[in-house]
Amino acid sequence: MNYFNSTVLVEPTNICNLKCIMCEAKCTVEAGINEAEYLLPEQFEIILNKLDGHITNVVFQGDCEPTLSPYLEELVKCAKKHTEQIAIVTNGTALTQERIENLIEAGVTWFALSIDDYREDKYNQIRKYSDFRRLIRNLDYLIKVRNEKYPYLYLVTHKIVFHEDSTEDLLNYINYFYIKKGVNKITFAPLVESGSIEEKEWIVRRNLLENELIKKNIHINLKDFANYPYMSNYKYCGTALYFINHNGDFAPCGLHTRDHKIFGNLIEEELDDIKSKEIFNDFHEYWYNRNFLDTPPLICKDCYLLKSPYFRYCLDDSYQNAQNIFERNCVKE
Repeated sequence: MNYFNSTVLVEPTNICNLKCIMCEAKCTVEAGINEAEYLLPEQFEIILNKLDGHITNVVFQGDCEPTLSPYLEELVKCAKKHTEQIAIVTNGTALTQERIENLIEAGVTWFALSIDDYREDKYNQIRKYSDFRRLIRNLDYLIKVRNEKYPYLYLVTHKIVFHEDSTEDLLNYINYFYIKKGVNKITFAPLVESGSIEEKEWIVRRNLLENELIKKNIHINLKDFANYPYMSNYKYCGTALYFINHNGDFAPCGLHTRDHKIFGNLIEEELDDIKSKEIFNDFHEYWYNRNFLDTPPLICKDCYLLKSPYFRYCLDDSYQNAQNIFERNCVKE
């Protein structure tokens, strides 16, 4: 079977410094620093050498806050040996001016900051233990160094859309970050609650929002729902990535590692051995060959994305393919 190059999404640690009201991960600051684990640079070298030839870009994210890893700069340098495109998805609060400069010099070309509101009080309510003013200072510094020193730097803000967010709220968010601040891109994602995308009319709302902006001569693409760049010649379930957590576990995406549904471990196992496993081939044959008349592979069992109407849009495929996969709610046993 042919395999195609993909984004490598990397979780460098298992901890976070915030507790966000919508987060379903188990890595908040309240878990305690004594539980901290980190992906080491020498381990990452092993992983990337095994994936060499399959990497288009590297994104540091996962169920964590990547900037809490003391090894992040070294991990970025490891990634730079394999790709020129390196992104960090962060809540932005643990950054400093010195850390920003060090990460850029190490090879980071893309920063995506998760910022759920343009109003300080609202933002701080959503992200417990956060500091809106500190975050904005870090964003302002990123914009400054992009404009003055690193014109290739790409800056994104990402917002979760809550039920109570009005169209006016979203327009004000765009005005604050895209028009006034000057970030390169804004992405929105509908709220996920208990494994279900509740904002079922989000696509309609988003399209109406874009139309309102076009009338004001503001041409912005709000289609992308993820806050990091996927790069691939092909797609799996509407995305294109490999996910590696801080222990080296290897999976199609971060949703699987939460339940320990993985292909294997890239620190302990050879890639050829992982690729020979039924669970790996079952997954790739289904998505690579677009076998949408069949039931989804076992590793995708109970994935809320596949059950969501929003998924059909994200799949970005033919009408019939989107219908086929959505109608098959059961998976292989």
